[in-house]
Amino acid sequence: MRHCRCLLTALLLWIPFATQAVEFRVGLLHGDADIFDYELSVVRLALEHAPGDHTLRIVPLEGMTQQRILTTLETPNPRINVFFSGYSPVREDRFLQVDVPLTRGLLGYRLLVTPRKALKERAPLADIKDLRPFRIGSGIGWPDTRILSNNGLKVITSTYDNLWRMLEYGRFEFFHRGIQEVFTELARDNRQLLTVEPRIALVWRYDYFLYVSRERSELHDILTTGLLNAYRSGAFMDHFRQHPTIQKALRQARLTDRTLIRLALPDAFKSLNTIPDRFWHRPGEDG
Repeated sequence: MRHCRCLLTALLLWIPFATQAVEFRVGLLHGDADIFDYELSVVRLALEHAPGDHTLRIVPLEGMTQQRILTTLETPNPRINVFFSGYSPVREDRFLQVDVPLTRGLLGYRLLVTPRKALKERAPLADIKDLRPFRIGSGIGWPDTRILSNNGLKVITSTYDNLWRMLEYGRFEFFHRGIQEVFTELARDNRQLLTVEPRIALVWRYDYFLYVSRERSELHDILTTGLLNAYRSGAFMDHFRQHPTIQKALRQARLTDRTLIRLALPDAFKSLNTIPDRFWHRPGEDG
């Protein structure tokens, strides 16, 4: 990325940092540990494979937007000192970003949630042209919103909780969700009237990354070293393949049976393409 395009070098070199114990306080968007169980487990994996006796504390942040949460990272004595969020060039410039995609890019494989009744009445979708007449719900401040808009799709924005209600009330036709999130979300909160569009998936190179304040470079170094050590030992891929969330997501998403509609990244996002291919999932090869 802009601030540090050195992943391949770092795989072979030691990143020096103090090894005294550090408490990592990870902010949790929506306060939902079930949805983000895998992402939190990757943070634990990083700390287990980094030198030092570090600890992890999860801080639920219900009702806060990503923008507000990220702002807290820059305040004196913040409640949190680490946050994982979808990539954006603004976040990459503003914070120290750990340049290892947490879900191997699964976050960039999006399924479309839609009302069951509307799905039965709608003609099958096959390509991006078929999608352009419809509206897609996306979150305020989510970088995905820009990607969708740049590809000529109509986007309606609101907060996460409101988006579900708006979809049920017909304010838009689809709500895009990551494959590791969507089935857990649909299984709760009386969402039986919603379902996943069965034939297509939207795809762009994208993922969650870990962000820390630029004043806390030691946190960045610990997390980077831990994740690269986990890759080098094979522990990361073992964890990825064996984690129930990933196994369930890949099984339920049926990516190899879907038409994958690939969206172009805006120019400002192109640094994602410089991350080596070995850190990104390929359907049919990783699990």
